[in-house]
Amino acid sequence: MTRIPSLAAALLAAVTIPLLLSACVAGASSTPNEHATSSPATTAASESEPTPEPAAPVEVDPSLYLEEYVPGVVFGVGSGAVNCQLQEPSGDPAVVAWGCAVFLDQEWQWEDTAFAEYCAQLEELEELGCRNGLVVHGEEAPAPRRNTDADFGGVQASHVLAAGERITVGDVSCEPVGDGVRCEDVSSGHGFTLSVAAIDAW
Repeated sequence: MTRIPSLAAALLAAVTIPLLLSACVAGASSTPNEHATSSPATTAASESEPTPEPAAPVEVDPSLYLEEYVPGVVFGVGSGAVNCQLQEPSGDPAVVAWGCAVFLDQEWQWEDTAFAEYCAQLEELEELGCRNGLVVHGEEAPAPRRNTDADFGGVQASHVLAAGERITVGDVSCEPVGDGVRCEDVSSGHGFTLSVAAIDAW
């Protein structure tokens, strides 16, 4: 009679022990891996964050850039090697005239620009060719500053536009670009960039 309970206990142990081992293994596999990396979804979300927009230029008061003996608004950019002048409308018909010139250490040559032929013709007409900058009258495209032009960057400016600033007179706006300047007439779409090292017009 004592053998029956012992046999039942043995059978119970044979069934219970595998079940306990199986539960332990399952519990271990459900433990989070401490060295797991972030999921692709998390990485994609962090990479898709928008890039902040660059700050808009700060508009300066043109009246702070007036010179006593020079007409219009006069200013320099960078180290002052490039200077500009924006004149009020004048003439018949009255048009705004504006321009910039390299005041010191010009590196580019007219012969290497789209204005090479124009400047060569000026030399033949004994107007002494082109000088160190660009001038715009009204809605015309930019043209080289001639050696007979006294204005438009021909003087050292007393005031310099700092990086991140912009000056606007009428439809014409100028702002520093590196050591140079970018000016454009929003009504005509014409403008230019000018520095000691390069010149470009449109």
